[in-house]
Order: sequence, then structure tokens, then C-alpha cells
Amino acid sequence: MTIVSIITNILALIALIIIIVYVIYFIVKYFKNQRDKNIASLMNPPASYMQNSGIKCPDYWVNTGIDPKGNYKCKNSFNIPSNQPETGTYIGKCKTDELVFPPIQSGYTWEYNDPNDLTSYTDQEKYDFLNKKIDGDTYAISRCDWINNCGPSANIQGIWTGVNEICNNPPTS
Repeated sequence: MTIVSIITNILALIALIIIIVYVIYFIVKYFKNQRDKNIASLMNPPASYMQNSGIKCPDYWVNTGIDPKGNYKCKNSFNIPSNQPETGTYIGKCKTDELVFPPIQSGYTWEYNDPNDLTSYTDQEKYDFLNKKIDGDTYAISRCDWINNCGPSANIQGIWTGVNEICNNPPTS
């Protein structure tokens, strides 16, 4: 064998190894994506629902748009009774007809795996977001405050699918 044929064989072997590594990488990536899709399909409500609709207003309340400051406006169009505390810090904050909640931060998403080049909230960021109030509003209430203090009626916790679970189970650090 000549030196040229030896070098050619070595380079061919290196190229074959690189091709095999790429094939293995893409196979692993494919199965990982399939696993992530299966996990996401088992979530109820789906993260895409939370991003587009569910995070805006409590269940059975109607999102009537965005106020001039960019906050979600929610209306109790079906006149579902709300708890009205007689004492404490939530007097006047548990409005029975309209609520306003802050929007998802620009560039972020409720969904997992950073879809559409948006950054996914971590579990801690989701919890912090749900406890965020509108700055400068004396009557502001967070989503978790509404669930735990206002809700649909006395002695019954507020229903807000996809939000209840996070508010009532803070992430452990």
C-alpha cells in the first residue's frame, strides 16, 4: 500500500465515523422530540391553551380585551357569584363584575420547549407571574389571590384550570 492509499483510507474512516455520529444524533433527537410531544399531549389543559386563552381570565369569565396599559380585562358575563370578604386585605378587591390581570411578559411563553423562539417560563417564573399584581393599582389582585380569596363563592376556592395547581403547589427551590 502506498501512503496516499493509507491516508485516503484513514480519511474515509473518519468521514464514516462522523456520518455515523450524525445519524445517531438525529435519531436520538427525533425520539426525544417524540417523547416531549407525548408528555405535552398528556397535560391538561394544554400549554398552548394556557398561552393563548387560559392564563388571561378565570374559568367562566370572558376576556374582553386589553386595557390601555396592556393588561387583560376580564368580565363576569355569566354573573357567577364571587366571595366578598368582610374583613382583611381583600375588601373591595374581589370585584364581582370585572378584573384586570397583567399579561405574559413579551418574549416569553407558558408553553414548554421554547416554541416559536420564545423563552419558556420556568416553574418558579410561572409561580411568580401568577402572584404578580398590576403596579400602582390600589385594587390590584394577583391570580393566586383571586383563586384563594375571591373565588366563585364563600368557602369554595376559585376555579382556574392550569393556574390552581401552580398557586397551591409552589415550586421547591
